[in-house]
Amino acid sequence: MNRILHILKELNSTDALNLIAQQRKGAPRELSVLLIQEAVRLKTDFPSKVYVLDEDAKTRGVVSKFEIINYSKMLDLILSSDSVITW
Repeated sequence: MNRILHILKELNSTDALNLIAQQRKGAPRELSVLLIQEAVRLKTDFPSKVYVLDEDAKTRGVVSKFEIINYSKMLDLILSSDSVITW
């Protein structure tokens, strides 16, 4: 199965959100989204597994409903993905 990781950095990621939704409807694949920098403020429901970088959330005083991860887990996500798209 194709594993795709989307890394979102900005709050206004309309193109990214549209592509993620399209990919979810397409061929079977595992989609994940990692929110970093300003994107940790997003509260959008995603059709995939969502992670938030702990350091960025703490820096911005954000309490997220998504899974909080550290840099080590972020690296694991990147290395275990077939494709990584940064927005």
